[in-house]
Order: sequence, then structure tokens, then C-alpha cells
Amino acid sequence: MQTETIKSLPDLTAYIMTKNEEHCIARCIQALSWCPKIVVADTGSSDKTKEIAKSLGCAVIEVSFDGFGTTRNRILDHLTSDWVLCFDADEVCTPELAEEIQETLKNPSASAYLANRLTFLLGKPVLHSGWNPDFRHAVLFKKSEYRYTYRKVHEGFTTSGRVEKLKSSFRHYSFPTVKTLMAKEMQYADLGADAMLAKNKKIGMFRGLGHASWAFCRHFFLRRGFLDGWRGFLIGVSAFHTTFYRYVIAMEKLSESSKK
Repeated sequence: MQTETIKSLPDLTAYIMTKNEEHCIARCIQALSWCPKIVVADTGSSDKTKEIAKSLGCAVIEVSFDGFGTTRNRILDHLTSDWVLCFDADEVCTPELAEEIQETLKNPSASAYLANRLTFLLGKPVLHSGWNPDFRHAVLFKKSEYRYTYRKVHEGFTTSGRVEKLKSSFRHYSFPTVKTLMAKEMQYADLGADAMLAKNKKIGMFRGLGHASWAFCRHFFLRRGFLDGWRGFLIGVSAFHTTFYRYVIAMEKLSESSKK
């Protein structure tokens, strides 16, 4: 780690939520080597994720997974620093963003800072399709003034302080292959089905088909996915799959529960 940089930073911890990330965790950790402390919060890895993290000097905690929002708040409860930095294992903090964060912490004017997440699909950045710009929850925030919403997927955040956007971006390498995209579809569809059932939303095959068709049109046409070429088409199809199977899985779960 960069000792001089670490000594000049305020009380700061970076956390990374993981599950079976041995293929990318080292890259994420190394990009955060300037941070005073890195905590890997593992949610049940069966590969070498935890071992790799420990070998790179990270503290490792184990946290049960109960949807993204709830789990992230559970992780925050384990952290004691004033400021928190958040990246996922398949994300990389760029040198430009790292420098901007360090400068920001010298005289912070907000409680939460957002940064654009540039996602790569099959090796190339996605510049449209509703994926860019992508300001999700904060990459940097004051722990005492920040919490995640309790959504199982696509969690948001609440803060009692000011929110600002940083100029630099970070990189998101979540989909190196079509199989990884399909796996994410099913994960989000399953979590989304649970969320629908919890809110007693109306479900049905034709309703699911209608919402799925709209999801494709929204990404490919309204959000100009066609400018991303066949990758944009793939994103639209993926949105269709995730939405449609969310309804189908919800129907299946509802049917199973009625038989009990």
C-alpha cells in the first residue's frame, strides 16, 4: 500500500461484498491499495475468494445474504470508520477516481458522493442502452449519515446530508461472457420475484409478457441501445428475459406456496 497516502487520509474503510469472486477479487483489491483498510464481506463463497483477500492484506468478515439492500446495511454495521468506500468485486476504481476521492476527503462538502459506473459487456464499454451514465448508490459516504434501502435488488440509498457527483468514473466488468449475463438475469429475476410477492403485486403470464416487451423497447429504442450495436440488442433481450422470468418465477412460487 502507498504509506504516505494512507497516513494523510481520514478514518476510511473500503468494503467489497463477495461471493465466489476468485476470478476478479485481486484486481478490485489492488485498485484500492491506497485505502487505509479494506474489508471483504463474504456472503458464502465456496472458492478461494477469502483466501486471496487475506493474502492481499484484507480483513475478511462473513455475512449472510438476504437481498442486496439488507445485506449491505448489515455490512455497514460491522464497520467502525467515519467514511466508507464501496466497490463490488467486479468493479475497478480507476487512478483518476482514486485521486479525486483522496482530494475530496481533504475537505468534504457532502455526506455522499456518486461516481459514474462504466460497464463493459463482452470486453467493450456500453455507452448507451440506459447503462451509461450510471450513478447508482454512493462510492464514498459518511457512515453515520447513510443507509441503503431494503430492496432485494437494485437497492437505493438514503442520506441525511448533501449528495454530490464526482467527475471521474470507475469500471464495471460484470459481463465478460454471455453466460455471466444469463446468470445475472436469473439471479435478478429470482430476487425480483420475491420482491413482487412481498408487495402483493399482480402477476400473470400476459402481464409479464407485456412488461418484458416494454423493457426491451425501453433499453433498445428509448435509451438508444441501437447505438451500441449488437451489444445494445443483447442488453434489450436480457432486460426482456429478466422481466419475463421475474413474473414466471413469481407465479411458480405462488403456486408452490398454495399447495402447502
